[in-house]
Amino acid sequence: MTEKRRIDRETIIVCALIAMLAAVGIIFAVILFFGWDLTECDSTKMVSLFSVLAGSIWGILLCRNC
Repeated sequence: MTEKRRIDRETIIVCALIAMLAAVGIIFAVILFFGWDLTECDSTKMVSLFSVLAGSIWGILLCRNC
């Protein structure tokens, strides 16, 4: 029988923190790679991009820990 492993709160929080740090790192790496000025970037698009990246990474991390 395969027993489904349960995810505890600590795992969820740690995965969320790792996802947020990874999303910030990816965004800054792209900005530095292309030489864009951070003050010229639209804040709404940056927050949207961060949310999508962090949510995607968090979902992947949670699914891999199930």
